[in-house]
Order: sequence, then structure tokens, then C-alpha cells
Amino acid sequence: MTSTSENASQAARIAAMAQLDEAMVQVALLRVNAGDQAPREVVAVDMHLSFIQPAAGPLVATAQVVGGGKTMVFCEAQLRNAEGAVAAQAMGTYRAQGHQR
Repeated sequence: MTSTSENASQAARIAAMAQLDEAMVQVALLRVNAGDQAPREVVAVDMHLSFIQPAAGPLVATAQVVGGGKTMVFCEAQLRNAEGAVAAQAMGTYRAQGHQR
């Protein structure tokens, strides 16, 4: 049986993972859809997540593309608290799906 605090902690971890994933998806979409081509979607191939410290209050996720091309994109993301301290970080690999002109 899990306690309410364990459930809240698990929910916070899931929310952090979702925020980091969404931030990386957005920058990966910018990469694979750059230029004059039909829009494509991306799917996560791999994601590594590190929780650095407990997080409280509003959190902001930022992400950047660190490599890859138009089919496979490598990203990093950080989740920061209101003071700017990193609460969690992730690395992800995303693959483009759909037709490229």
C-alpha cells in the first residue's frame, strides 16, 4: 500500500518527465520540419532522465537540439525552479515520421 506522500512524489516525477519530453519534442519538431517540406511528427526512441534535487513551486522546462539531422534528432532538456536551479535534466533521441519531400 502506498501513502499519499508517495503518490504525490510519483506524480511529481511523472509530471517532470512529461515536461522535459514535451520541451524536447518541440525543438525536435523544429529541426525535422525546417525548410520547405511536408510537416512530420517525431517519436521518442530513447530518453534518459536525471533528478538532481527536489523541486517545488513553478518549474520551467527548456530544451535544445545537440545533434542529429532531419531524421534522428538528439536533444537535451533542463527543468528549473523559480531560482533557476536545475531540478531535473534529460537527454532524448527522437525519430521523424512521415514523408519528407
